[in-house]
Amino acid sequence: MTDAAPLRRPGRPAEDPTSPFHRAGGRHRFTARDAVVTAVSRPVDEFVRVTLSGPDFHDFTSAGPSDHVRVFFPDPVTGELVAPTAAGPAEDGILRPDRPMISRDFTPLHAREDSSGTRSVDIDLLLHDDPGPAAAWAARAQVGDRLVVVGPRGSKAAPQGAPRVLCVVDGTALPAAGRFLAEVPATTEVDVIADIPGDLEWVRTYLAQEGGRTASVTAAGDDLVSAVRDAGIDAGTYVFAAAEAGRLVALRRHLRNDLALPRAQYAISGYWKAGLAGFDHHAPIDPDDPED
Repeated sequence: MTDAAPLRRPGRPAEDPTSPFHRAGGRHRFTARDAVVTAVSRPVDEFVRVTLSGPDFHDFTSAGPSDHVRVFFPDPVTGELVAPTAAGPAEDGILRPDRPMISRDFTPLHAREDSSGTRSVDIDLLLHDDPGPAAAWAARAQVGDRLVVVGPRGSKAAPQGAPRVLCVVDGTALPAAGRFLAEVPATTEVDVIADIPGDLEWVRTYLAQEGGRTASVTAAGDDLVSAVRDAGIDAGTYVFAAAEAGRLVALRRHLRNDLALPRAQYAISGYWKAGLAGFDHHAPIDPDDPED
């Protein structure tokens, strides 16, 4: 993590570093990196994992479970990869082409450096019915394929003082939940509410692999608020919620208004939005209360 200013939105008060929910953070050099696929694997049948590397990854950093990178894909028809480029070899910023681009956000996993100094990162892409360009690309991904990766802008570490973390996630956010499981202290209880239909055994398998330990996993059912009420939120519970934006509106109102949780005690983010391609997860999820 860089020694830059803490990562927080303008106008939001700085977090209390003594709070059990404090998430240490900082900014990274924001740039575009040319990436080559060096490995393709399947941690579970529902995910394709691609390992990305390249000379531009020499300073790639990801130090928090809710980090995200924007991955730019080639056009599925023409094969042309249209993507931003770095502003300069050591500069902060990107140059955007004045042409349509195909991109999606993903949680970076396992950023690492081998004995030769080569840095790599994994991206898990969820397979699903009626795939969009990212899932369709993943289904046929091969070593040697090329992409462009932008970000992360910065990181916020997992809370190190919370006795319990409750993750409310759908399939797109399982990689983030896995990082929470791995990056909180071993003494922190982690419970997962999975907004995923069908049998959840593959979810438990994936989280155990990613987190290095098991977590309690329960189905969300039709109503996220009811599922959260059943799970319980006390003064020592940190809540991380990430899923389809529309599904999270009622939950956000419950955390913010009904429970009146301190802002430091939860993070909630729409990872995608039904009917909208390339949804920006920074966008407000509640049209009636956009302030977060």
